[in-house]
This record gives sequence, C-alpha cells and structure tokens, in this order.
Amino acid sequence: MSKQLYVYDTTLRDGAQYRGISFSLQDKLKITQLLDNFGVDYIEGGWPGSNPKDEAYFKHAKNLGLKHAKLVAFGSTRKPMLEVDNDPQIQSLLSANTPAVALVSKFWTFHIETVLRTDLTQNLSMIYDSVAFFKAHGREVVLDAEHFFDGFKDNQDYTFQCIEAAVRAGVDNLTLCDTNGGSMPQDIEYAVKAVRNKFPTLSLGIHCHNDCELAVANSLSAVKSGVSLLQGTINGYGERCGNANLISLLANLLLKQSFNQEFGLNSDITSERLSDLSKEIADIANIPLKADAAYVGDNAFSHKGGIHVAAIAKASQTYEHLNPSLVGNQREITISELSGKSNVQLQAQKLGLDVSRNFQQVLDSIKALEKKGLTLENAPGSFEMLVRKQDKSYQPHFTVLSMQVGVNDMNASTQPNADTCTATVKVRVKNKIAHVVEEASGPVDALNLAFKKALTSFFPQVQAMQLTDYKVSILDPEKASAATTRVWIQSCYKDFIANDQCWATIGCSDNIIKASAQALIDSYQLFLIKHNHLSQNSAHQSAQHRFSDLDNEVTHNGHN
Repeated sequence: MSKQLYVYDTTLRDGAQYRGISFSLQDKLKITQLLDNFGVDYIEGGWPGSNPKDEAYFKHAKNLGLKHAKLVAFGSTRKPMLEVDNDPQIQSLLSANTPAVALVSKFWTFHIETVLRTDLTQNLSMIYDSVAFFKAHGREVVLDAEHFFDGFKDNQDYTFQCIEAAVRAGVDNLTLCDTNGGSMPQDIEYAVKAVRNKFPTLSLGIHCHNDCELAVANSLSAVKSGVSLLQGTINGYGERCGNANLISLLANLLLKQSFNQEFGLNSDITSERLSDLSKEIADIANIPLKADAAYVGDNAFSHKGGIHVAAIAKASQTYEHLNPSLVGNQREITISELSGKSNVQLQAQKLGLDVSRNFQQVLDSIKALEKKGLTLENAPGSFEMLVRKQDKSYQPHFTVLSMQVGVNDMNASTQPNADTCTATVKVRVKNKIAHVVEEASGPVDALNLAFKKALTSFFPQVQAMQLTDYKVSILDPEKASAATTRVWIQSCYKDFIANDQCWATIGCSDNIIKASAQALIDSYQLFLIKHNHLSQNSAHQSAQHRFSDLDNEVTHNGHN
C-alpha cells in the first residue's frame, strides 16, 4: 500500500512575497477556488494579524464552499514574555476561525538569541504554549520549524528539544523548513531521517526555498526520507528565488515510477491539469509563465534541432522524457536555420500544407531569411506564408503598389493634429486599386490603419482582424540609428463561431517602417486565407445540417 502524501499550498502567503506580485482580495479568493478544484489538501490563505486584506480574506473565504481543501491561517508562536491569552497576534489567528493554523517557530539557537533576543528556554515555552492553546480550541496545528536545517547543523540536541515541546503540546504536524534555501539533498535526507528515527509517529512536513535551485529536489529527498506534508507554491513563487514549485514537484510524484509506486496523492489531483493550473495562476499573478518551466512551459516539449526532430518523428521518447499530454502540454516543432527536413515537414503538416514537392526550396528560403535576421521559430504565421509563397499555385489576395509614412511638422505645435503621423497606402486587388491616407499618433499605427482602410473596400471582413502585440528587437545595436530592426507582430481574429485565432508574423530591415510593413502585409494576407477557410468550413457544415434536416423530414414523412 502506498504512503499517503498531502499537498499544502502557500501561494497566497509565501508566494505573495515574490517580487512583482500583489494579489487583490478577489485574486486570493479566485486562486483559493482553483486550488480547491484541483484537489489541494491545505490552502494557507495569509497572516490575519498582519494586514486588513488577509483578515478580510478569511471572512470571505468561509463562503466559498470548499469541497476538499482545509483553510489555514498563518501566524507565529506567542511573543517572548507575553502570555498566550494576551498576545494580539494569537487572538487574530483564533478569530480567523479556520480548521487549521500554521505557527512559525524558531529552531536555530543563533536566530533565537540574535534576532528574537530571548533565551532558549523561553523559546521552548513559546512553542509549547502556542500549540497547546490552539489544540485546546480544537484547531489542527502545523508547526513550521523555521531555519530547522541550519539549527540542526548548529545544535541538534536543541532542535530535538523544540520538537519534544511541540509533541507534548499535541502538535499535528511538524514541518521542517529550509528557510535560507541553502541545504543540499543529502543534508535534507540526513536530518529528516534523524528526526524520523527520534520521533517515529510524528507527522512531518517539508518547506524548501529555492536559493540553490534545489527546492524541488530537496522536497523529493524529504519525501523519500519520511515526510508526508509537502509545502510549496504554484510556479515556485516566493521571496528571493522562490519556494518549492508544486507544479514540477507534483508532476514528479505523479509520473515518475520511483515515486508513484511508493507514494499516493489525493485522487482529485491529476497530472493532466497541471499546465492549466500553472497558466491560470500565472495569469492572475500577472507574471508571465517562464517558457522553459519544466513540464508546463511552452518550451518544455519544443524541438528546434533538425537531428532531434527527425528522431522525434520516429520515436518521441528519444528526446522527450514523457508524453506532453500527460501534463496537459503539447509538442512544438520550431523553424530556424537549424531546421532539418522533419522540422519543416511536421510544422507544415500541422498547418495542413504539403512541402514534399518543394522541400529544398522552402528550407533554403528559411535559412536565407534567418541569415538576414528573420527568426521564424516565434512567428509561425510568417512560416506559413513562406511555405505558401513557395507554392506555384499561390495567388496573393492583394498587392501593395506603394506606401509612404510621414511625420507632421513637430514645430507646428499650435496646429491641430500637429503630433500625428500620416500613412499613404496604394493596393491593388485584381484590376482595381485603392489609394488611401490615414493618420495616427505613431507611424506603425498609421500604416496599419491605412492598410485596413484600403483592404476594407475589397474585403470588409478585415475589420475583424486586430493587432494585439508589437515588439521590436535591435539586432546590431553597435550601428546605433542605422541598426537592423526586427519587428514581431501578433494578430488575432474572432470569427463567427467564437473560435479565437491568433498568429504571429515578423519583418526585418534597417528601416523600421519597412520591417513593420513586411509583418503587417503577411498578417493581412494570412488573415484573408484563414477567413476563407473558416467561411468554407462553415458553409460546408451548414450544407450538412440542411441535408441532415432534409433526410429527417423525408424519413419522418415516410413513416407517416
């Protein structure tokens, strides 16, 4: 029978200390619901005695109707020389009225004497009194042994005295904290086994920080050595270098044979939901998920080298340690000058294109563009247009005859629209020409508006296309204002069957307007191709429905 492990999430408390994160009350409540739906066992909501937002959180969280997770209020043991009944922070914890509380306590003699400025005996009383107080009030108590591993190295006997005080008071779980994140896996293993041997029936937990990039490895080492409660945060958020990343920690526990055959988690927690959870929390935190995040990042199963992709096409396990679908992710094949035949073929197949007849021509074009600075791996829209243009049957929807962008006289500040830019665009569709002028505050925006205005007279549907992102990179900054510019544009189209589609195109030139125009033209051409395909598919589906309705009518009348 596998040993049961419990997941304790502290994203809302420890994770909120990550630089750049500031959860609102609604953010915290939304994350709480997501974590509960995922199957987390404990959710540490915050420190009710530290700020009004956390106090408000615990009042509102009671009404969420959590179906699995226990809410945990976090605080510290009583202050030195203060009776536990008279400690305001202890009373705030009690008032939060959560089924469980987490108390941080000091286990390192150096910290106790230097920072806490009290004696070691008083610290033991603080642990005992605080745990006993909450047990008397019917709370489940998790004691966070702060700086445990530093304290264990410094004075092992005293750390055991602290544990004994907590055990005598009735503590439910003792979580060993690598607060400074400086421990190695062998340090964790040795200390956890020593505690387990001394206190064989005590429930142990682990709380690791990532200052040595070892928080997940140390947590796994602790699991092997006897802990059952795993503390961490989604995406590894936390102070300094962060906490143990529950996403990768859970993926390892669920999918790696050395763990999933020996240990068990709550059955609601499934690996297939890890990518979604990771991205949802990242969106709420407003911190972009790292592309190279293990298991769930966009690059986690991305392949660029031609030799790798050729092997992946034959047997995915050659360069993937597991199937990306197991964690809700997907394989990505990128295109660059490093691409081989398999890269191009697989990416083209994904787009529904055939490059079997002109593969070498396509590959040569890719490498030529990459040499100029057009990196296609992040611009699949430009790759699709490149492949289409290499096909002899390709016919562009429109041709740009001329374009011009100017900046109004910057000295004429008293004139209306003196700070605007003007773009003139001339396009041809078959034998008809549109020649338009548009103004905007920036040159690229003016150019985009001019393209859209010119094309709308032929293709009204382009009004549904919208630019959603625009990035500029300088390839050779040593050339200063004469540097080569790479422009990346993302465009999106919300079609009539509510499918959001986005694509990225790229342009490169020593003229930023020309680079932007390259990306814009490809984006509009691709939009029109996509729109035609969607319209044809919709018409086909409508026809099928009509035939189906006719069949039903004939059948119905026949039976009558």
